[in-house]
Amino acid sequence: MAWFSVQYHDGEDSQEGFPLNLRILWYIFRPEGFLPFTGAAILIGFTVTLWEVGIHGAEWGLFVIAFIAASLVHIDAHIWNDITDMEVDRLEKSAETGRGRPLVSGWATVADYRRISAVVTLVVVLLAAYLTVYRMYMPFLFLIGFIFDYGYNHPRIALGYRPFAEWYIFPWLVVGVTVTIVYAAADLFSLLAFILSLVQGMTVTCFGVSMMRRDVNSDRKGRKFTSSVKYPKVPHSTIYGTGTMLVIVMMVYPLIAILGDVLLAYLLVLISAVFAVVNTILGAEIDQLCTRALYSVFPDFEARANRLVLQQVGASTMHAVAIAAVIMIYGGIL
Repeated sequence: MAWFSVQYHDGEDSQEGFPLNLRILWYIFRPEGFLPFTGAAILIGFTVTLWEVGIHGAEWGLFVIAFIAASLVHIDAHIWNDITDMEVDRLEKSAETGRGRPLVSGWATVADYRRISAVVTLVVVLLAAYLTVYRMYMPFLFLIGFIFDYGYNHPRIALGYRPFAEWYIFPWLVVGVTVTIVYAAADLFSLLAFILSLVQGMTVTCFGVSMMRRDVNSDRKGRKFTSSVKYPKVPHSTIYGTGTMLVIVMMVYPLIAILGDVLLAYLLVLISAVFAVVNTILGAEIDQLCTRALYSVFPDFEARANRLVLQQVGASTMHAVAIAAVIMIYGGIL
């Protein structure tokens, strides 16, 4: 109980007796980051597993273990992101973006976060070791997960402080989790899982790119040289969204070959394209706000951009739900 020194603080009073309060854990979890990435990947992995081997052909116990382990890797990424970005977060307008910052606010210390990360990492290693007994390639998959985790977020590497890192890293987070989940449950590397998760990964990365646009002012002050800081006049969100739509259209023929059903393939592509269009339109609005803030005094920039970003989060999450529902209903799984 004494290992973690975190107490509950709300700015007016405090309550003793909580070694690590639930509000801090909620901020570490960050559903707006977890759900459209790892949450969506798990849903897609569940759906593809049913498609590939059926409900009776899957090892659901291994699925659950992989689910937990992948989720913990994502949470560990949030922990290290908060540690690395602590000084940048001091410059952010947290009230406008609605994000709590336990380290900045003093609700927790870096030492607390490092301890939590150590526990999380140990649990992930143990779960991965158990999965390896049944699936020999699991160490390789979880190694990739930790490379993404530490590569983007750890202060010694901090790829997140370099231009375009979110463009080429974020989509593969969804792919990695989905492929791992399906492999654990079905003992196969599914090309369908790869394609659907890549589409979801690019769709949700539209939100990731827009998030960097929203944070451009605090990132610039904190010397975090993201693509939006390095090239502020470029409409990053619009460009990435357009690229996402093009990739989705290119997936028509691979999906036809894999599914063996032209109508289902076109339906999945149509649904994905619609959500990509939505995210691109929202991203274009964020680009416009960013340009306005670049050339004028715009105190409401972060608040208005944040509302659009959250809409992208919702659209990206609903995209995963929609394609999962189509496969399960049209494919006769339900």
